[in-house]
Amino acid sequence: MPPLVKYLVVFILIVIIYNLFKAFYHLSKGTSNPKQVVKSLMIRVGFSIALFLSLLLASYLGIIKPHGLIPVQAPGVEQNL
Repeated sequence: MPPLVKYLVVFILIVIIYNLFKAFYHLSKGTSNPKQVVKSLMIRVGFSIALFLSLLLASYLGIIKPHGLIPVQAPGVEQNL
């Protein structure tokens, strides 16, 4: 995966977490404004959906290559456990 894609994904995840805590802050204030809470959560959900769709698109276009949890070994190579 190209480094730019990694940095972009990490940045978007940080923005998502920031908006989650921002909504929690507005919710926990004594005089909270429900519009601010909804706006922060709406931004968070929008970024989450955009990140998911962009990862699917990048996988489809071959920019990133998903792999399994267990790496596949080349034939004829013994595995020492």
